[in-house]
Amino acid sequence: MGEADAFDNATFLGLSRPTKRDPYRLSLFARHLKAGERARAIVPIRGGTLLVTDRRLLELRPHLEVHGAWNVKEFLGYEVVREVDLKSIHEVEHMNPAAVAEPTGPPEESLLVRTAEGTWTIVVARGPEPTLTHDDVRALRAIVEDGQAK
Repeated sequence: MGEADAFDNATFLGLSRPTKRDPYRLSLFARHLKAGERARAIVPIRGGTLLVTDRRLLELRPHLEVHGAWNVKEFLGYEVVREVDLKSIHEVEHMNPAAVAEPTGPPEESLLVRTAEGTWTIVVARGPEPTLTHDDVRALRAIVEDGQAK
């Protein structure tokens, strides 16, 4: 299976819709797929990307070659900073920034992924308006539940 084939049926959620079929970016994500694994959803998150496959949920962050405090020399791709098997996820909850009454800092839109090992908080964005629609959240939950059934 080619790299592009692994993303044929992927759903692009949130702000990723306008850039959905960037072949270069998809090839960088594809490096982290296991043999036969297929991407199901791509969600932009603060400082990275959330990739949901038919087996796993992966948090990807840019890998940069850095020299000194402010000198980024080269973008080297993405690295997996956290991953979880879909079968171990109990719930995915969306925390909408507009629902927070008095934030202590900038309001954050987050996803809470509950597993047997604990809760994983993924900051989607900061700001008063959510980037994920209700339909995006429903689609994400359906993709996770579908992966759990396999």
